[in-house]
Amino acid sequence: MSARGFWLPLICGVSLSLACSSHASEPLDRAQIQAQKEALQLEREAIAANYALAARQCWQQFMVNDCLSSARLQRRQSLAPVEKQEQALRAVQRAMSVIERQERLDAKQPQTQGFNDSRP
Repeated sequence: MSARGFWLPLICGVSLSLACSSHASEPLDRAQIQAQKEALQLEREAIAANYALAARQCWQQFMVNDCLSSARLQRRQSLAPVEKQEQALRAVQRAMSVIERQERLDAKQPQTQGFNDSRP
C-alpha cells in the first residue's frame, strides 16, 4: 500500500469528522477551530509527503519533466479543498474577533441611555 493510500483517506476522514461534529447552527469555539486547523495542517503535510515521494519516483523515469508536471498537478488538486477549508476557518476566526472586539467596546461604553433622555 502506498503512502497516499494510507494517509490521505485517514486524514480526510479525521477532518471530515471534525467538520461534521460542529453543526452549522452551533458556533465554533476557539478550541474547535484550532483542532480543525491542526487536522488541515496534517493533511497538508501528508500531501507534501506524497508529492515528495512522487517527485523522487519521477527521477527514476525517462520522462522526468512530464512526471513532475503531473505530480505538481496532483498536489495542486489535492491542496485546493484544504485551502478552501482553511479560508473558511479564517473567515470564522475573523468574524469571532469582530464580535469579541465589539463586545469589549460595548462593555467599555458607559450606560448613557438615562442621560440622553434628560437633554432638551
